[in-house]
Amino acid sequence: MRRTVLHILVLILSLIYSDIVSTQTAEGGGVYIRNNGKLINSIVTENYAVNGFGVAGAAGEVVNCKVTDNYYLKSSVVYPGDMFFDDGVVFTPTYDANGNLIFPENYDASNVIGICFWSNTHNDYINGRSWILALDEVSLIWCPRGLNADGTGGWNPPDIPDLYNYQTAEAALMDYDGKGNTALIVNHPGFVEQPTKSYALTVDNCAAKYCYEYRRAAGEDAKWFLPSIGQLRRLEIELDLINELLGLLNKPLIQGRYWSSNERTRTAAWNYNFPLTAGQPAQANKISQTHKVRPVAMIISQR
Repeated sequence: MRRTVLHILVLILSLIYSDIVSTQTAEGGGVYIRNNGKLINSIVTENYAVNGFGVAGAAGEVVNCKVTDNYYLKSSVVYPGDMFFDDGVVFTPTYDANGNLIFPENYDASNVIGICFWSNTHNDYINGRSWILALDEVSLIWCPRGLNADGTGGWNPPDIPDLYNYQTAEAALMDYDGKGNTALIVNHPGFVEQPTKSYALTVDNCAAKYCYEYRRAAGEDAKWFLPSIGQLRRLEIELDLINELLGLLNKPLIQGRYWSSNERTRTAAWNYNFPLTAGQPAQANKISQTHKVRPVAMIISQR
């Protein structure tokens, strides 16, 4: 079952190489690529398919494309408030007569690793099926000091290459790629592993590093990151629901200022205040100001 009209709008000389099957109904909620096919400079939207998520296929490449608002039929639906267990199982909360959580057999609160606060109902490529919020948080600076040009320890933090410096809160709120931002921060060569130096990157002096390493030793499928301002804004929409569940799990509620993975300048990064009474996120010094840090994970699949 699928819609009869396929909308593929070519932006600039759209190039479609090899075996791209974007109208078939067996796989690919947006695009199905096989035999190392390539889709370039295209918008693919409003397709139905039996399964697949945004882009499907064993091999291939998607370059400079927008794949959104495509739908797949055989998939479990995850809603804000659903809990993720440490074995990948998704659980929709149920309650007893006193409002206490009732867990399935062989599960309890200790198995919960996160709570869904956003579900990808539009099947947007790269955004995952859902975003989940960690139960734990810490207070940290955004990053440690950087290196001087001569390699000695400096005072000011580095301007992370390829991490866009948003000059206004309105622009920063459009960023939903906390996962990509986090990777840029933790892999920046200016943060060297020299434990005796104040500019060494650790989970104790870098918000992104803390999130990147969160529960990594547990071997879970979830890969955690420092959320972007846009992702924190999505969390605000479900704040009452999330805080209610965190309270039932005896975990810290979301309140106060939280670091995002967005820079404003070389010395400042954006943070988000819950609830957002002032109407806008704010900037703060990356190496001297401490704010709360709460990891987020992108879930690609679930069971």
